[in-house]
Amino acid sequence: MNPKATPLKQLSLRRYWALAAFFTLFQKGLAPADATDTIDQTDDDEPDQGRIRCPLCQWQPDSGSSWACGDCAHPEYFFGGCGAVWNTFDTRGLCPGCGHQWRWTACLSCGGWSQHEDWYAKNDE
Repeated sequence: MNPKATPLKQLSLRRYWALAAFFTLFQKGLAPADATDTIDQTDDDEPDQGRIRCPLCQWQPDSGSSWACGDCAHPEYFFGGCGAVWNTFDTRGLCPGCGHQWRWTACLSCGGWSQHEDWYAKNDE
């Protein structure tokens, strides 16, 4: 048996598990297509942040939307995810498990990645 094959196989299994976990979480966070228009647009808990929405498709997450801290190649290039699951907008992208500051956020609707700060619509938009 090749001694180099075992670490490579473990790495592949770890990446597979991370991708499967992200896919599952993204599917759980998706709102039904007919409910996307009913998201509360008047949430002014933090008026200085403005409205939160995907810069690519304009989807708006609700309080039940959740993301996971896991290994991420492109575009974040972070390989030390702790597996914490939380609403990334509750902490402005800061992982409550390991303290990693996420600079990029994936949309649970369109699947595209955008810089986290770009999700916060300016009050004049």
